[in-house]
Amino acid sequence: MSSRFLAGVLILVAACAPKKPIGPSPQTLAELAKAESLLRNGCYSCLKEAHALYTKHNNPKGIADTAVLIAVRDKELGIPSDLAITGPLADAVGLISGETSGLDPLQRAAVNRGRPPVDKNNPVRRALDPLFGTDLAATYVALTIDCESSALIQGVDIAGLTKQYEGVPLMQFRLARCGRPAVATKLAELRANDPRWADTLFWEARAELTSQLAAIDFPGALKLYAEGRTAFPKSLAMTMAWANANLSVEEFEAALSGFDDVLAAFPAHRDAMIGRVTALSYLLRHPVAIESATRLIDLGTWHIGDAHYWRAWNRYHLKEIEPAWEDVENAVKGLSNSRVYMLAGLIAYSRKDLPTAVNRFDTAFKADPSACDAVWMSGLVNIDQQELATAAPKFSRAMTCFISAAAAIRRDRERIEGAIAKRATPATDRETRRMDRLQRDAENADERSAQSAFNAAQCYARTGDRGLAINLADVAIGHPRMREKAEALKAAIEKLPK
Repeated sequence: MSSRFLAGVLILVAACAPKKPIGPSPQTLAELAKAESLLRNGCYSCLKEAHALYTKHNNPKGIADTAVLIAVRDKELGIPSDLAITGPLADAVGLISGETSGLDPLQRAAVNRGRPPVDKNNPVRRALDPLFGTDLAATYVALTIDCESSALIQGVDIAGLTKQYEGVPLMQFRLARCGRPAVATKLAELRANDPRWADTLFWEARAELTSQLAAIDFPGALKLYAEGRTAFPKSLAMTMAWANANLSVEEFEAALSGFDDVLAAFPAHRDAMIGRVTALSYLLRHPVAIESATRLIDLGTWHIGDAHYWRAWNRYHLKEIEPAWEDVENAVKGLSNSRVYMLAGLIAYSRKDLPTAVNRFDTAFKADPSACDAVWMSGLVNIDQQELATAAPKFSRAMTCFISAAAAIRRDRERIEGAIAKRATPATDRETRRMDRLQRDAENADERSAQSAFNAAQCYARTGDRGLAINLADVAIGHPRMREKAEALKAAIEKLPK
C-alpha cells in the first residue's frame, strides 16, 4: 500500500471525525431530569437534593423554584429559617404563616406583624393567577396561601386539583392538608410509597391524637413524633408536639428533655418554659420548678398565672405556706379554673382559714363538677366547722362524683385496650404502666365513693335524717374496705329513734 494512500486515508478520517457536541452533556441532561423528578416528588430531602443539582448546573429557574419550595416547607414544618428568598415569588412566600404551633406567643406575633391581610383582592396573591396550573412552584405557593386563608379556601377545587396532580407527590402533600384536619391516610400513603417522605410524620401524629373515630393510639402517635423529631431536629413544631404529647401521657422525663431542647435554642420560649415547669413539678423537683417558674414570672408576659400556680403548688408541697398563699392569690387573678381554686382551698385550709377554704373548694367544684376532691374537701371543712347539715349533701355529691370518675377512668383504660387490640401487638411498657395506673385510680375512686357515702351517712344520722343515713350506709357497705365500719354505722343508726 502506498504512502499517499495512507496519507489520504488519514486525511479523510480526520475530516470525518465527529465535532465536539454543542449543548449540555448527557450526564448534565440526566442530572437535570433527576432534579425535575425530585422537585415533583417534593419531599424535603428531595427538594434539597434538587436544589443542589440545579446549583451544580447553574439552572436559574430550578435554583429559584427549589429555594422557594424549601422556604415554604421550612414554614410548614415549623423550622426556623433565615433563608433569603429573591425573585418573583418572594413576596408571595411572605404571605405564608406555616405551622406556628411550635412557636411561643411572642414568636407567633412576630410572624404576623406587618403582614397585610390575605383576602380575595390581595395583589400579591392575585399576581400568581396567570401561573396557577402551569408553573409548579407558583401553584404550590398560591395553593398554600389559599389553604391558609378563610377568605380564599372556598375557591379551592380540592377534588379537581387532586385529580389533576395525581402523579405529583409534591401537590398531593399540599392538598391532603388543605383547610381541614390532615387526611392522614393520604399522607401515610406518600411515606409508604417513598420513605423519604418524613415530612408527613407531624400531621400523621397530630391526626392520631385528635381522632374522633377510634381509640387514640398514644404510643403510635409518640413514635411518629419521635421519628419526625429525628428527621427534623430543628423543627420547633415537632419538638414541642412531642414534648406535650409525652406530658399528656405522664412521661415527664421525656417531656422535660423536649422542652429543654427548645430552650437550648430559644431560652425565652414561653411555652417551653411553662412546659418545663409543669414537668419538673410532676417529677417533684420542687426547688428547680420554683426557680423555673420564677424566671417565667420575671419575664412579665405570657403564662404568668400558670407560673404563679405552679410556684404555689411546689411551695405548698415544701410546706412554705405563706409564700404559697401569696402565689396562689396572684394565680387567681390570671386564671379562673377549678385547679387553681382547689389549690387555693388547700393552702387556705393549711392556714386555718376555714371560711376561705370552703369558699375556694366550692368555687372549684362549681367550675368543674368532675372535681370530686373539691366537694369532698369542702365537706370535711364543714365538719371542722361543726356544720353537719351543710356537709351532708356535699358528701352525697362527692359520692356520685367519684362513681362517675371511676366509670370515666375505666373507659380510658378500655380505649387503650382497644387500641392495643386494633393493632394486634403486645402492650408497650408505657401502655402497661398507664393501664396499671388507671386501674389503681379507678379502684381509688371506688373507695373514695364509699368513704363519701359513709361520711354522708354519719352527717345525716347526726342531723336527724335516719332513712337517708341508712341508705347511704348500705352504699358504703358495698365496698370491701368500708364494709366493717359501715355495717357498724348502720347498726348504730338503726338503733336511733324513728
